[in-house]
Parts: sequence; structure tokens; C-alpha cells
Amino acid sequence: MNRKTTSILLFAAAFLLALALPVMPSLLNNSGFYGMAINEPGENLIGYQPPQEGLAVIFFGYRQCGTVCPVQLVNLLDLSQRLKDAPVEFLFVTLDPENDTPDTLQQTTESLGAAFKSHRPETHQSAQKLASAYNDFAVKQGGAPNDSIAHSARLHVVTPDFRRRLVYASPDLNLDLVEQDLRRLLKENKSESAI
Repeated sequence: MNRKTTSILLFAAAFLLALALPVMPSLLNNSGFYGMAINEPGENLIGYQPPQEGLAVIFFGYRQCGTVCPVQLVNLLDLSQRLKDAPVEFLFVTLDPENDTPDTLQQTTESLGAAFKSHRPETHQSAQKLASAYNDFAVKQGGAPNDSIAHSARLHVVTPDFRRRLVYASPDLNLDLVEQDLRRLLKENKSESAI
């Protein structure tokens, strides 16, 4: 094989590896979960406590988002109906505290149902820092107060001690499988706490 062919093959392999890195843990992890199974500490959210012997599904977004947030909120609303008999809460963490006031966040979560809560960091920078602690991202596109915010659409499933157990990286979800994951994780957590 000549040098040029070897270089092309190495470049192609590196490119494919880079594409596979975000899903590599779930490919290598034979956990049987639909979501990416992890077991890492998450950041505590002052003023919020996940349900005891339950789970919280954390989503970073903002009310004026016109892209992924509405889709992901519909997913969460559907999941809340499916899991209304289970100790699962859905926490919306705003990335735009300058525009998402406490009153508007409360109105939004109340309209979604009792399983929905909200968390409002003091500033966009503190929201960015919190998102980063969950391996998420949020970048304001410009300096004006109403500029859009580029962010991921991940869902983070945490236990009462804010231990991150599952991550869903896209709003394109099979909700039957997500429901199975959450019920399985609830059962596992209950078994672990009984020991």
C-alpha cells in the first residue's frame, strides 16, 4: 500500500471514530438500556430535590426556544402521562433566566402538570456553568437580551442524590423504550435501597 492510500485510510478511520465517540459508551455498554447508561455524579440544584426513591428527568432549555425545546417538552408531557403512577419528576432548567421570570416558569410548569418543576439559575452564565456540569452546553448567539441560545436537547435522568444514570441525546425518542428504561431504573434503585 502506498503512503497516500495509508494516509487516506487513517484519516477516514479517525473521522469515523470522531463520529462514533458520542455514542461509544452506549455501544460498549451492554446495559440493555435504550438511553446511554452512565453512573456519574451530577450537580446538586439548590432549591430542588428529586423525589425520594424516585427519579428526576432534567432538561435544559428556555421558554422562547423555537427549535428543540417544544419537541422535547411534548416528549416529557407524554412520559409524565405514562409514568403518572411512578415517582418521576420532570425538571425544566432555564438557560435564559433574564427572560424566564419565576412567574412565567411557574405558569409554564403548572400548565404541564404536577410532575413538572422548574429551576432558574441567577444568570445565563450560571445556567451555562450548570449545563456544563451535566456535560451539556448553552451558548447565547449575540449580546442582546432576546438573542437565541444554541443548546443541546439532552435529557438527564438522575437519582435523589443527583447521580446521573441515563442520558438521551436527541428529541427523536422511542417513548415506549424510554418508559421501559425509567421503570427498570426505578426497580433497580428500589432493590438497591432495600439491601
